[in-house]
Amino acid sequence: MKKRHITRLIIVAIFFAFLSGAVSIAEKTEARIIKATNELFDPATSKEKMVSSLIDFLDIAISLTASSKYADQIKHHIDVAKDLFKNSSIFNEKARQYISLAYRMITGGIKYQKPADLDEFVTPAELQEKSLKYAKKLVDDACTSVRQSQDGKAAKLILELVLMIVTPVSG
Repeated sequence: MKKRHITRLIIVAIFFAFLSGAVSIAEKTEARIIKATNELFDPATSKEKMVSSLIDFLDIAISLTASSKYADQIKHHIDVAKDLFKNSSIFNEKARQYISLAYRMITGGIKYQKPADLDEFVTPAELQEKSLKYAKKLVDDACTSVRQSQDGKAAKLILELVLMIVTPVSG
C-alpha cells in the first residue's frame, strides 16, 4: 500500500515537473518572438538587424515544427531561405518561394495569400499603418498559440508574418 502511494506521488511529481518544463519552453519561445518583433519593428533598426530578426523568426518556426512529420523538409527549405536572405536581399524571390514551400507543409498544402486588406491603401503611410497593425495581430496570435501549445499554428503565423514582410507590395 505504501509502495503504491509513493509510486503515485512520484508520477504526480514527474507530471508537474514536465508541465513546468513545458511552460518554461513556451515562455522562452514567446520571449524570442517578442524580442525578434521589437528588433524588427524598431524605427531605428538597421538592415542587418532586420535580416537578423527575420532569421530569428525563421529559427523559431523551425523549432516549433520539430515534431512535424515534415520537420526535416521544413528545416531545409527555411535554411535555404535564411542563406539567401543573408547573402542577397530580404526580397529575394527564391527565398520567398522556399518559405512558401515550408508554409504549405505546415498548412497541409494551403498556399500563402497576402491579406486583401493590405492591397487596399491610398497612401504609403496608410499601408504602413495597416501592415503594422496586421503584423501585431499575427505576433499576438502566435504568442497565444505558443502558450496554448499549438506549435503548428504558431509556426504558420510566424511564417505568415515573414512572408508578409518579404513580399513586395505592388501599387
